Amino acid sequence: MSEKFKFKSEKPKEKWQIFGCASADKEIKNVKGPRLELFGNREIIVEGCMGVFEYSDTYMKLKLPKGSLTVCGCNFDIVAFEGSTITVRGNISSIEFCI
Repeated sequence: MSEKFKFKSEKPKEKWQIFGCASADKEIKNVKGPRLELFGNREIIVEGCMGVFEYSDTYMKLKLPKGSLTVCGCNFDIVAFEGSTITVRGNISSIEFCI
């Protein structure tokens, strides 16, 4: 796992739940599909994210209600992960949906 993982929580085990891809809460069940916001090639916000399958400096694979989203690039940093919304900064080179 990357040293750049900076998700902070008052509850120590809470931050690791995003990697466990535990059962979806009510907010995630109501999401019909993911919603993506791109800010150039430097930041992406994904609403409807259920967890993180894989994470490194060069790519990350996010669990969606139906399938996954792979983001490739470099220098990735998870800025925030609240509810079903994740914000990632870095140099994004490609995005791929897998259903």
